[in-house]
Amino acid sequence: MQYVKLNNGIEMPQVGLGTFLIPKDKLEDTLIKAYDMGYRQFDTAWRYYNEADIARIFKKHGIKREDVFITTKVNIDAFYYGGYKYGIHRILNRRNNVSIEQAILKSFDNLDTEYIDLFLIHNPWKIFMDMWEVLEKFYKEGRIRAIGVSNFLQPHIEALSEISDVVPAVNQIEISPLNAQIELTKYCQDRGIAVEAMSTFSHFRSVEPRLEIIEHPLILAIAKKHGKSTVQIVLRWLVQRGIIVIPKTWNMVHLKENISILDFELSVDEMAEITSLNKGRYLNYNPFVAQRGLPKKYRNWEGFKNPDNFTDMFNNFPAWRKWLSIY
Repeated sequence: MQYVKLNNGIEMPQVGLGTFLIPKDKLEDTLIKAYDMGYRQFDTAWRYYNEADIARIFKKHGIKREDVFITTKVNIDAFYYGGYKYGIHRILNRRNNVSIEQAILKSFDNLDTEYIDLFLIHNPWKIFMDMWEVLEKFYKEGRIRAIGVSNFLQPHIEALSEISDVVPAVNQIEISPLNAQIELTKYCQDRGIAVEAMSTFSHFRSVEPRLEIIEHPLILAIAKKHGKSTVQIVLRWLVQRGIIVIPKTWNMVHLKENISILDFELSVDEMAEITSLNKGRYLNYNPFVAQRGLPKKYRNWEGFKNPDNFTDMFNNFPAWRKWLSIY
């Protein structure tokens, strides 16, 4: 396994398993087979409703806590946990540090662990700065080995630097050939923030973007040359950029393929060709809509003034959901 050293010295496996939407009846077999294949990083979140299942499965099969790297994520606050399924949190949300702490402790309980390797803020919610201060407290107490963010843009990270001397260890963002995230990746890596790719091949909302990637003639040609699948080519493109990957699957053939990406290398030209497919197109959550939690001066960021940064998000969702996305 190849590792990425985070900015606090912690080593994180560069290839992991995303667990979002893995069916309950497939989760145990998937986790154990993945572990046997060499996976050591497992990505979850309260919102995935599988933290407790993951902990139970590892304990059942005698997998030691210190032998796996677990990432989870915190969402808005304690009230959010009760109201998320019904959308109530968006109307009645109680936002305070006590409830954020309760939300974090809930993940500790679910995972049945005394420490968590990496804890992320799942999205730049309106109270993300309060959330960071609470995560920082747990980090400085030694209960969390590294803290980071997810779906954060440059102004969100800049805002954190005003209230904290702890630089996020990781920024987990959507990256795909359709959304190469060149500028944001460079921004993070220049500041010692490791970049982790998620939703590289889309997920449940639409299969079309996924096919547009894995059936693209250019990627197919590169895959044929290397004797690899198109998914392996895309994952290798990410790994060679120093990016952490967490592809999700419960297909055993794909599970093996996804971790078998460290035995070949793409050429400089091949890397550039894949990057050239970039359209700046988000396949899932678009963080450009998350502005309400920012100090006023950061809302004038140039990226927020470009309507092209919002087009795909709003085209992919019904109009009535547009306002719900702006926390």
